[in-house]
Amino acid sequence: MNVPELMTQIRLEMTGDLKKDMEYLTTLAEDLRKEPNADELTKAVMDHAFSIMPEDVRKDMEDRTMIGGKRLDLIYRDALALVDAKKMSEAKELLAALSDKIAQYFEGDDPKYFSFRNPFEYHMYRHFYPEDTNFDRAPFDFSAYLSLYGYVLIEERDIPAARKVLLRAQKFDPVSADARFEMAELCKLANNMPDLLKVNQETLPLCTSADRMARVLANMGYYCYVTQDFYSAAVFYFESVRFSPSKAVEYELQDVVRRMNTFGQKFAPPTKGQTLDVYEKYSMKQPPNSELVNLAVVMIQQAHNYNRTDLEAFFIRCAYDLTNDPQFREAMERIAAQKRAEMQNQQEEPK
Repeated sequence: MNVPELMTQIRLEMTGDLKKDMEYLTTLAEDLRKEPNADELTKAVMDHAFSIMPEDVRKDMEDRTMIGGKRLDLIYRDALALVDAKKMSEAKELLAALSDKIAQYFEGDDPKYFSFRNPFEYHMYRHFYPEDTNFDRAPFDFSAYLSLYGYVLIEERDIPAARKVLLRAQKFDPVSADARFEMAELCKLANNMPDLLKVNQETLPLCTSADRMARVLANMGYYCYVTQDFYSAAVFYFESVRFSPSKAVEYELQDVVRRMNTFGQKFAPPTKGQTLDVYEKYSMKQPPNSELVNLAVVMIQQAHNYNRTDLEAFFIRCAYDLTNDPQFREAMERIAAQKRAEMQNQQEEPK
């Protein structure tokens, strides 16, 4: 998609209701982040959003979402590039400015702002916190912004400051496993095993994909190794590799097995019962979380009932990521084929 095509789409969708139009533009900007030319497309959306605002609203929005005339998402992108280039002190300066802006405008309780990254996270929150209905969508992914800031602070070994920032990141997306992974790294660095166990216990039920589940299970393997529960460490590492193969985790498993051998202990692939016993020992349940699977299935049906093929496909993907069930893969392929056929028919229609 190019900018003229995008603007044509936007003009067709505008209703004249500022609240509805801004919600549409915000969602559209998030969807466009996956496009190859995302920067120019999201800039066009934001420019249009500012153009339809009344002057007083525009000024308030600029105060909230810009620093020195530059949008917060662009500052975050600059900080991310600096982190990739290992320029941590420069990145820290930008991220500190972002953190201050977020604290100034978006960390009150009336309303609360959340940075849910997709519709499934939104419905996860509504499922786990049904009594909480007074919240708004944050204009940017502040959970990611603060998580990156926490990562930089960890790299600089400022553990107390990193902990505070990462707790703020979790508040902006309380149902995201991603927001908690940096906290797990902080616990490992600080050798705080009780907190690492707690973080792992809280994170595993929120995991929505095999790679996320595997990461938590590898962290549990690390925890058990440090606390010298070598058998449980081996089981968790074994489970991690089962969910998402990883050479690094395989090496950790081999190291644990060698350690067990020095004590005359043997390790064989655990039975289902032995595996569940290890989970239960640490007050955990084997993933995926059945509540999330059921939620995804409910959302698939609702999207289908309302003829929202785009959302139906998205929630089917969520269910597949959770379960790796071939039935969901087949459903994805069926919808993709349907979309291709519809596009082909549109191209063949006479002008």
